[in-house]
Amino acid sequence: MVTVAGRRGSSRSVLILVAILAVAFAVWWFLVRSDAPPAPDLATAVETAAAAQTSTTSAVSATTAQSTITATPATTAPPATTAPPATTVALAADPSGTWIVDPDIGSFQDFTSSWVGYRIDEELGRGIGATTAVGRTPLVTGTVEVSNGVAASAQVTADLRGLESDRIYRDGKVLEVLHVDQYPEALFAMAEPVPLAAGTTEMSATVPGTLTVNGVSVDVEATLDVTLVGDVLAVVGTLPVVLADHNVVAPSASIVVSVADGGVVEFQLFLTRAVGGTG
Repeated sequence: MVTVAGRRGSSRSVLILVAILAVAFAVWWFLVRSDAPPAPDLATAVETAAAAQTSTTSAVSATTAQSTITATPATTAPPATTAPPATTVALAADPSGTWIVDPDIGSFQDFTSSWVGYRIDEELGRGIGATTAVGRTPLVTGTVEVSNGVAASAQVTADLRGLESDRIYRDGKVLEVLHVDQYPEALFAMAEPVPLAAGTTEMSATVPGTLTVNGVSVDVEATLDVTLVGDVLAVVGTLPVVLADHNVVAPSASIVVSVADGGVVEFQLFLTRAVGGTG
């Protein structure tokens, strides 16, 4: 016969088990589970660049059609035309001119916009294991000068105060160790002209330059993929970064045992011609 004391003991055991499971789930949800986005890739960037131009073309066509219908009888309205697929966006004949980062292409909510960010490994304590930290900022400006088949100069600036990851506690630590109150911007400047591939609208390149973070400039090489999609220049790539080179001390927290000495800066940029640029 089960006693009252026995039933109470069983109830306490169940409650303890439920509490342990709840704590384990909370640890997984808030500390282990990663919402880190994948690295940038050119195929996705091309889709975004093409879609941005297709939607713009469709909007202009719709406005023109509406004006035509208003001005003429319905019986004389010209037949509707179908917008071309994203893959048939016409390519610019000559990339020469000044190109600037366009903040209106894509959305930072799903990382289809222009952004600059970091990717670095973390080791979490209490037996949790390793994870990858990814943070990005959409506050990006930049200019590329192209002349006679050569990228003559390029400079990209990222406002680090806009850095966001999937962990709020991490973001505060990152801003602290980067001293964004004193050095709010990171800067990459191309060191020398880079010839563009002739007769094609897509190329890969290793570009030497200078990366300035935390007020310290270091020579680096950026590996990037570039393609011209209609009137949009899409660029994705990475460059290595060693924290100590920029006098950055790896951030720490009660749950973070260690952070890798180095990681990568990754970026996705959409550029359009500056007003008055040639083409």
